[in-house]
Amino acid sequence: MNNLHSHHVGWGVLIVLCVLAAVGCAQPVEPIDDMASFDPSQDQMAIAGSYREEAMVLKEKAAAHAESAVRYEHLFGPQSDWVSGARQLSQYYTEAAHELERRAEAHAEVARKGQQRR
Repeated sequence: MNNLHSHHVGWGVLIVLCVLAAVGCAQPVEPIDDMASFDPSQDQMAIAGSYREEAMVLKEKAAAHAESAVRYEHLFGPQSDWVSGARQLSQYYTEAAHELERRAEAHAEVARKGQQRR
């Protein structure tokens, strides 16, 4: 029993050491002061990445609402308010995702131009 206990303690210590090593090697995350800023002193690629991540989330929501619209059409008929509401939400999220992608590309372009000047 004592041998089993020390085996579990050994694994626990190993896991803690691995986690501490990983945390110690991690790059510090610089906070983005102003997501709308095109100031080259801001990390424009980080801003672009953030917008792209948000766009992906909105695309997933759009797809989920589009799927819901299909299910609602089978349940309630094509003229149902549920169907039209789900389709409108899907369209809204799709358009919002496209806008975020445009913002991401604008910030990425600023970053590319800044790198060319160096």
